[in-house]
Amino acid sequence: METFGEPGDPALLLIAGAASSMDWWEPEFCERLAAGSRFVIRYDHRDTGRSVVHPAGAPAYSGDDLVADAAGVLDVLGVTTAHVAGISMGGALAQLVALDHPERVASLTLIGTSGGAGDPDLPGMTDALRDTFTDEQAEPDWSDRDAVVDHVVAGCRPYAAPSRPFDEAGVREVVTRMVERSADIESAMKNHWLIEGTGGWRARLPLISVPTLVLHGTEDPMFPLAHGRALADEIPDARLLPLEAVGHELPRAAWDAVVPAILWHTSGGWGRQAGVLSAKALAGDDPTGWFERLYAAAAAGEVPMPWDREGPREPLREWAAARALRGDGRRALVIGCGLGADAEYVAGLGFDTDAFDISGTAIRTARARRPGSAVRYRTADLFHPPAEWIGAFDLVVEIFTVQALPLSLRHEAVAAVRRLTGPGGTLIVVMAARDEGEEIEDGPPWPLTRTEMESFAEDGLSLVRLEMLPDARLWRAEFLGG
Repeated sequence: METFGEPGDPALLLIAGAASSMDWWEPEFCERLAAGSRFVIRYDHRDTGRSVVHPAGAPAYSGDDLVADAAGVLDVLGVTTAHVAGISMGGALAQLVALDHPERVASLTLIGTSGGAGDPDLPGMTDALRDTFTDEQAEPDWSDRDAVVDHVVAGCRPYAAPSRPFDEAGVREVVTRMVERSADIESAMKNHWLIEGTGGWRARLPLISVPTLVLHGTEDPMFPLAHGRALADEIPDARLLPLEAVGHELPRAAWDAVVPAILWHTSGGWGRQAGVLSAKALAGDDPTGWFERLYAAAAAGEVPMPWDREGPREPLREWAAARALRGDGRRALVIGCGLGADAEYVAGLGFDTDAFDISGTAIRTARARRPGSAVRYRTADLFHPPAEWIGAFDLVVEIFTVQALPLSLRHEAVAAVRRLTGPGGTLIVVMAARDEGEEIEDGPPWPLTRTEMESFAEDGLSLVRLEMLPDARLWRAEFLGG
């Protein structure tokens, strides 16, 4: 067993295919997943790698035991719940873990596998692959490492996609490592094919209740793509992602598609990922660094894009509409603008608008989405804004930025917002609300009390109106510069 990443991150258990040790989950692949804030776990099946070994041809365990082994790995590590990904036979085991131990599984990723192998309504292996089984192939001398490596590499070739050059060097590297680590390579290559199965479970697939992603090669000769489609159809709300030019394999050439897909699927949404990243940022004494990491992960396709809206936030739109607000060329600033929806709305009211975010990725995305925008988008830090911005704006819009910063920075953040409002200017603030004395949970967000909202009214700013919005636990406050 080997782990990658930090134990406090969401766990991701990788289950290898038949006759495969954990080496088939290559270290670089695992490290890329771990870099997305996952605690990645790989392990050796029985008879593979450094696991327990039975005599070749005489395995003393069943498929049910391999299912129990997966849950047992989590027990050893003290992991209560994990995202589970499996390939080929490992994908079958992953399905059964989700069915037999549903409380242990947060999500499923099924790669090149089936829930109904052998069923008459699903296609069998291709003729080309079947022919390799009918051809007589001499066994290697199992004590000759090089001969075994050549034998296994040759055996992998028919499973690869014919439209893509076979990565012999990469496969040979993995196979060599697997052979060198295996206590008994003959047992590893033979015994999984001889164990008793777990019985059919396809009829139980509708009982799988966790989010499921099906990754399936379009050129899989073992389980043609119809097997992946059947899984996606029969597991509730499952999503199928066909992998072009991929066979019954997980080639390195597919990692750029597979890694972001798995990270997206296991993220729990951008809100949960924000919690993970912000906790790390706080622990690393970098309380604002998580914004860029979250947006960068979204830009890489690893998590849904955060705060992704077409129009302005409703509290802002409603406030402006009630006042028939018009900019008439006056200056406005939108704090923590993200992808720019609020900034574009303010500019549309006639304000000469600046907007900033600490995330450079957010600003680049906003600019790319709105070519020709009148808004001046800029990467900047609320705590160290450009000097020419101090007291320069007729309208300052602050929505949800202060609440995304830890309590230790609250006083400083409120003061930083105040000083951007010019004489006679308006500051509009919208924040999540909490009661005085209410225990605050781990954030973000860290909601504000009435007293904290009123604290914006200092240094020449006066409170015009503070209200709790109906049907939402939100404050909306308006302040006027002196």
